[in-house]
Amino acid sequence: MKKLLFTFLAFIILQGLAAQDQPKRSVIGRDIGQLKNIRITGRIIDEITGDALIGATVSIPEIDQTKITDNNGEFEFILDRAEYTLEFRYVGYESITYPIVAVGDGRISIRMIQEDFELEDVVIFGRDPEKNIRSTDMGAITMSMNTIRELPPFLGEVDIIRSMATLPGVSQVGEAAAGLNVRGGGADQNLIQFAGAPIYNPTHLFGLFTSFNADIVNDVTLYKSVIPPKFGGRGSSILDILPKAGSIDSWGGDLMLSNYSGKIGINGPLVKDKVSIRGGFRGSYINWFLNSLSNPDLKNSQANFYDGNLVISAPISEEQEFTYSYYTSYDDFAFASDTTISWKNNSHSFSWKGRFGEKVGVQALGYLTQYDYSIFNRSGINDFDLNSGIVDYGAKVFATYSLSPTNTITIGGDFKDLTVQPGELVPNNQQESGILPQKVQDEYGREMGAHFQHEFELGEKFGMSYGVRYDLFQYFGPRTVRQYAENQPISDGSAIGETTYGDGEKIISYDGFGPRASIRYSLSKYSSIKAGYNKMYQFIHLISNTATIAPTDIWKLSDEFLKPQIVDQYSLGFYNNFKGNIFETSIEVYYKDIQNVVEYKDGANLILQNHVETELVPAQGRAYGVELYVKKNLGRLTGWVSYTYSRSLRQVITAFEEEIINDGDWFASNFDKPHDVTLIGNYKVSTNTSISTTFGYSTGRPVTFPEAKFDYAGNNLAYFNRRNEQRLPDFHRLDLAVNFKLKGQGRFFEDGDWTFSVLNVYGRKNPFSLFFVDEAGAPPQALRLAVLGVPLPSLSYSIKF
Repeated sequence: MKKLLFTFLAFIILQGLAAQDQPKRSVIGRDIGQLKNIRITGRIIDEITGDALIGATVSIPEIDQTKITDNNGEFEFILDRAEYTLEFRYVGYESITYPIVAVGDGRISIRMIQEDFELEDVVIFGRDPEKNIRSTDMGAITMSMNTIRELPPFLGEVDIIRSMATLPGVSQVGEAAAGLNVRGGGADQNLIQFAGAPIYNPTHLFGLFTSFNADIVNDVTLYKSVIPPKFGGRGSSILDILPKAGSIDSWGGDLMLSNYSGKIGINGPLVKDKVSIRGGFRGSYINWFLNSLSNPDLKNSQANFYDGNLVISAPISEEQEFTYSYYTSYDDFAFASDTTISWKNNSHSFSWKGRFGEKVGVQALGYLTQYDYSIFNRSGINDFDLNSGIVDYGAKVFATYSLSPTNTITIGGDFKDLTVQPGELVPNNQQESGILPQKVQDEYGREMGAHFQHEFELGEKFGMSYGVRYDLFQYFGPRTVRQYAENQPISDGSAIGETTYGDGEKIISYDGFGPRASIRYSLSKYSSIKAGYNKMYQFIHLISNTATIAPTDIWKLSDEFLKPQIVDQYSLGFYNNFKGNIFETSIEVYYKDIQNVVEYKDGANLILQNHVETELVPAQGRAYGVELYVKKNLGRLTGWVSYTYSRSLRQVITAFEEEIINDGDWFASNFDKPHDVTLIGNYKVSTNTSISTTFGYSTGRPVTFPEAKFDYAGNNLAYFNRRNEQRLPDFHRLDLAVNFKLKGQGRFFEDGDWTFSVLNVYGRKNPFSLFFVDEAGAPPQALRLAVLGVPLPSLSYSIKF
């Protein structure tokens, strides 16, 4: 009897202790006796900044359901009346367990706070560990700033563009190269937008730095396969960069100093709990670095750059939010002290997000972007200014209607007006100078689009997203357009007349439907197969005889002679996660058909060319490849390996023999690099110390070498035969960085980071470009120019306050 009584008392005590440890369950909804189809919605935000946490994971283990928050941080479940445990997870934030009793429709607001580093539980890349398996997205990769900061910094700074180039199918033509090449496309085939506004030159110092301050960026999403119909205007990819809002309840800031540049930022409430502001400024002091280079021209050069951001956010309620974003950047580079090249970006964007009831969400955005680029020559009597620019303004609106948590329809439309100033030459002293003023005709165009998308799931196995985008482009006057004789190549000699169009008069228009679809079939909880198709139209072209974006390149609208680029892409992928999502793997194959690619006649003259059609030839393109990806998410050692085998080819066949390139055979594009390997590793030595490394290898890009030289009118001229049949030496480079985190003990400084990095650890002289030297009795000799030919150390210190 005593034993039985003791057992009973022990049971009561243990139950009491268990009850003390059991979290109290929150009752959700008004109890009206509802038993099924209880709708529980919610929003997840950052505890400090109030930012919506996009892509956070919300799980209910009792029914094995998981949802991912949308672009407004929202989620939704349809439940039966019962007790549940909601589990909230987001990379870099403390997890939250929230027990509830669902008795009726209701809403939850969750605030998550960033966590300190835990040695055995860090995700370096991605948010939801199973999103790559469950979603219908193909080629859509979101990298948070926490992920990007794990990579070795470039010259002391986190570099957003270069971080994207570590992903499969994404590359750059070489060191100090501006822009990205995505799945065989040119740098102009990528739409890079910041807060919804397009940015035309996202680089500092010809590509050595990215012109986006990482402290102002919330996250970055790259779409490279099946692009959502709400995006248009480019043929290869969309890089969508979202700014970070400031805190609505307290002031803070950050400061970073390195041996190349420095930046400062501040954020806080303009109106407490209602309106926040975040500002940032970054500037360079890099001339000492240029003076250390071996190239004599670069050694005697000077460079300056800066960029600034301002973000004002007003989350006036859980249903509505207004955001204004301003971005500016400026560069000038004085080459050998007499010629200065400068470029400048300015963009304004204003967005509104709102929800109407539980099913409808609406977003509207307007923007204005200006891009100016100039060359100033101050060598003496023939001083001149050469100015060009783009003005791009537009608006977008789209609405999302949720038929159910797994069935969503999105519709919308957008327009933009474009003014392109290809070039204007202004002599500094017209009376004494031998240079005459000259201006290329401005161009005017308008793009309009309407789009529809439907995403749904049928059970656990099958998911689909399909949609269509209609694009319309109109090319306007004022403009004088040449006519050329039939049955002759387009050239100055075949011009037979001109037609003049008045202000606002339509010259030509193009339109087309771009269907997009992707299908997902889940083989298991941890593996799936996806297939997709994507069609894109591009109405603006980069006219350049270089392999990468340069400030002197010409942006050109489609007209009667230069048709829009049309890209059809087919994709197929297999995705598999292992060991509880610790390892993530994928293999994707793709094929692209590209119509109306821009190619150039031999010896094309593109500067101040009023009739650039005389220098171009019509071409077709195709690209194909396979992408392998392995990523380790957890543990001391994290990182990923990506390998891409790809080809990017061009073909030029016309009715005129003198325009045909390489006898009509397919030839490699300027950015064709068949093999591309990237290895990323991050090792956590301790809670406060980490080592990160990046190794990259790729095939050298194609070039054309002169095969001989000949004398013409007393001048030695080089002879070029077949285009892009030689290659630069293969590229490879190792970068290393060590990061020390310091926890602040005082009232002012919260924490600080020391980062020591070395670029090009073993001093590989990767060629940036080639130039040719004439030697007597021999063909012109090719010499390489290496920008980073030696190990380049950097040291930076950053603090938060």
